[in-house]
Amino acid sequence: MSLSQVSDRVKEVDDSLSEQQKFRGGAVLLVGGTVMIGMLAFVNLDVALQVIIGLMGIALMVLGTLSIGTSGIRGRPV
Repeated sequence: MSLSQVSDRVKEVDDSLSEQQKFRGGAVLLVGGTVMIGMLAFVNLDVALQVIIGLMGIALMVLGTLSIGTSGIRGRPV
């Protein structure tokens, strides 16, 4: 699967979601990432597992931020 095909599929999914769905989904992703990062402070895990959980938490938070950022009204002047 080429990068352009992946980009096209992501655009299709993005266009099929309503603005409210993007906002709520982004909020859930942000909370999930925050919980994963916060869990590292209270759970005693192997260092390699901590790194993986930390990276996954950061990735979720970035995706949530992007989802919220793209949930605005389209076509209006800035």
